[in-house]
Amino acid sequence: MTDPRFAPAFAYVHPVFWPWLWLQLWAIAKYQKETGQHFLLRITRYGSVHLKYASDRPKPKTLYKYEAPAVPAWERPALGSDMPAELAEDAQSYILSALADVLQSDLADLRVVHSAPAIDTS
Repeated sequence: MTDPRFAPAFAYVHPVFWPWLWLQLWAIAKYQKETGQHFLLRITRYGSVHLKYASDRPKPKTLYKYEAPAVPAWERPALGSDMPAELAEDAQSYILSALADVLQSDLADLRVVHSAPAIDTS
């Protein structure tokens, strides 16, 4: 195991304890390769390795699988609405007529307000 990222650890530890340090770092590197986790280690002058923090395990790549819808959205727009498909065609004329009635009543109210003579404040 000649991983250059462990060079500062070997420089810090007394050479008598290098075999012990090597054994622990080898086990941690093997476990890290299996799980894909990252670790923050604390190493003493005597070669003891203490695990301070461990990252979360990576999520599996098969966690989400996209499934295309059976019917394209442009073929049946009612699927993108909360309204039942049976009512969608009948309700369109009712909705448009209701909107037109509301618009007409709002315009009539505006005409009454703007046609009233201005109040003399002199």
